Amino acid sequence: MTYVMSDIHGHYDKYREMLETIEFAADDTLYVLGDVLDRGSDGFKTLLDMAARPNVIGLLGNHELLAAAVLPSLLRTMRQGEEQPLSESEQEQMQEWIQNGGKASILQFLQLGGEEMETVCEYLPELSAYEEITVQGRQFLLVHAGLEHFSPARSLEEYDLEDFLFCRPNLDAAYFPDKTLVFGHTPTRLLYQQIGELGQPDRIFHRGMMIGIDCGCAYPGGRLGCLCLDTMEEFYV
Repeated sequence: MTYVMSDIHGHYDKYREMLETIEFAADDTLYVLGDVLDRGSDGFKTLLDMAARPNVIGLLGNHELLAAAVLPSLLRTMRQGEEQPLSESEQEQMQEWIQNGGKASILQFLQLGGEEMETVCEYLPELSAYEEITVQGRQFLLVHAGLEHFSPARSLEEYDLEDFLFCRPNLDAAYFPDKTLVFGHTPTRLLYQQIGELGQPDRIFHRGMMIGIDCGCAYPGGRLGCLCLDTMEEFYV
């Protein structure tokens, strides 16, 4: 089976519980659509688990982008025998990450072993901005946030990295007639509010050829959602 989840935000316990709930097996594939890090305290624990599983494919989220910009310089300052303080620009990047919920991740990173730190710094640049897959004859485009500055005349290679990571989806757009856009980043409670369905529980959002899967795991009362693309069965923890 092929599964998607997103925006785990440091909740390693929910991530592991979800793997048990879906009975994730070696011949299954899981795509995690970014924002594994920050807000919660166990983002790197989740990231290291993903890196160790060949059938878990991580995508880049805006929080991973911030981490990837900061961690190599932070690691440099920690190496024994090197005294190279953060430059002014590196300090600004660090502050931006902290302002976006990165403090918990930084504290956890400082507690990792040297080999784990190296693994994290090698894994983050490997995360892709998008994945195109076909499941049961149905085409899907997996991204973290959506497609900013969308035009049907543009190929995916022409979009900037930020176009995939920071935008909010246009719920009235018909992005692709033959391809379903699957995204996280925007909690689905907000998507339901936009279409006038108030008071909805945090659940996966379906509208036309788009599916939102950020069920607010990082927020009070939110859940981690997971969708099986083979059957469209939804799972929550």
